Amino acid sequence: MRKLVIFELPFRGRDEFLPLAGNPCFDVKWVKPQNYSGGADVIILPGSGRTMSDLVYLRENGGDRLIREHLAGGGTVVGICGGYQMLGERLCDPILKQGEHTELPGFGLLPMQTTFGPSMMHSHTTARLSLGTCEGSTVEGVEVRSGYSEVTPSSVSGEHFSHLSLNTIVKRDFQKPKPEGELICLSVSGVEQLVDWKPGDEKLDGLVSRDRKVWGTYIHLIFHNPAFCQTFFATMP
Repeated sequence: MRKLVIFELPFRGRDEFLPLAGNPCFDVKWVKPQNYSGGADVIILPGSGRTMSDLVYLRENGGDRLIREHLAGGGTVVGICGGYQMLGERLCDPILKQGEHTELPGFGLLPMQTTFGPSMMHSHTTARLSLGTCEGSTVEGVEVRSGYSEVTPSSVSGEHFSHLSLNTIVKRDFQKPKPEGELICLSVSGVEQLVDWKPGDEKLDGLVSRDRKVWGTYIHLIFHNPAFCQTFFATMP
């Protein structure tokens, strides 16, 4: 039986893990990071209504150390939406929509930077898996976010990428008008840069480390898709 731990966060999003909790093959528990004592096969970082605040909470309660120890011991980490953003290198929130910090380092486990903008996108999203045993299969879910993530230049070494894309977007059915893109000026570590913030324009979704130990996606309810579950759990010994 595989043991899955979902870190309980103050501003966590929807409870979307019922297919896992109801499966007798899995032992699924919600655990506050400060109460986690190890032993899981998978740690899940769920979505968040205030990603920056939850990232601070995780760090204050040992989340960074716990995740690195978990990975060092052969475990797997999955981030959904806000949890996915936390796995990146840097998060920028210039108008303080997600907490009290304009800039925070992420866990640095996936090569991307996320910028939060002034409005939210809401879509029912259809995508195709880009890797694994069910490559090409359709997955569906929901995206609710103001974050826009870009792969960072450090993800490329010569001709080899340090990551793999998880999904290719087929279509997004927007439940509210899609946010209008805009240029957002950031000050990152004292250096000004412009980000073309355009959530909902992405052709790809999610990143996976080459060793298949770190996974991230913006698609809520992805564990409701048998094709994704089969692909994900097939990577484990």
